Amino acid sequence: MAAEDTLIIGVDSGGTKTIAGTVTLGGRLVGMGYGGATNTHFVSDQDAIASMRGAVAASLGRSAKDPSPEPAVKAIYISAPGFPDAVAEMALRDLCPNAVIKVEGDAPAAFRGALPYGDGIVSLSGTGSFAAGLWKGKWLTNGGWGPLLGDEGSGYWIGLEALKAVALAADGRGPRTSLQGIFRRALHYSFDAELRVFVYSRYVNRQRISALTTLVAQAARDGDQIAQDILRRAGIELARLAANLSERLGVGSEPVNISLVGGVPLCNPLVVEAFQDALSRMVPQARYVSPQYEPWIGAIILGYELAQAEVTPERVQAIGENAAAMWEAQ
Repeated sequence: MAAEDTLIIGVDSGGTKTIAGTVTLGGRLVGMGYGGATNTHFVSDQDAIASMRGAVAASLGRSAKDPSPEPAVKAIYISAPGFPDAVAEMALRDLCPNAVIKVEGDAPAAFRGALPYGDGIVSLSGTGSFAAGLWKGKWLTNGGWGPLLGDEGSGYWIGLEALKAVALAADGRGPRTSLQGIFRRALHYSFDAELRVFVYSRYVNRQRISALTTLVAQAARDGDQIAQDILRRAGIELARLAANLSERLGVGSEPVNISLVGGVPLCNPLVVEAFQDALSRMVPQARYVSPQYEPWIGAIILGYELAQAEVTPERVQAIGENAAAMWEAQ
């Protein structure tokens, strides 16, 4: 089958959203699709299937309800924590009958998107947080323990820290913060005591608390010291994840590329600044590298490997350029 007739799909998904990209073996981006959460620890199997199927179908230029199969798809690499293999089969097998489908957690795709070639360490902050590192053939991860046991520096952690700050300010046990007024307006309550109703409502989940990060960023931009402190502490926590991996991987005094990815640092320069500053103290030999690509492109790179196709810099660059052009055209 010719390079332009063979399709590879990469998917980045998790607790909030799904992004799918379909490319030809030659590196031409065919299309992109989007969906909701797929982590079955937090959403139903049916909702996860609908999100995954909708995103993949859209990347192929069709509706999720279109039953016609696409036999040209050779490999689908899915980066999706909490999305079992059996659920992936139910979502996609009839749509892509000839594809090899592989599901892994979000660490490999995040790593390879940020650092497409070679060794290094990547910290990620989205709804949750973790770090992943590859060093001289050794692969390790840390973090990723979820909202009850960790996720320090994540969107959920930032939202929760902001809610705690508002509660402390309401009691007079902490300094006043503009987050009080911002949360009242955004969450539609009149008095601080009513915040309990929001927090303990059955409608509140990880996604809604993580979404508060945008309000924390707004307060920080407006000069609120509490909001700025929360974002700086998030950056420090993410640097600790990277520093821990550097030690466990045995990097020693050798230079190591370290990157920070995810929706939280993308929208919050204070997080990135604090990460870089803390990293310079914790891992002096670290070279901070801006992430080259998003995790969904990392998933495509791993999709090439799954299809036993050569991953060349030219192909990866073409995908990135096509994606940028597609975004501009929207």
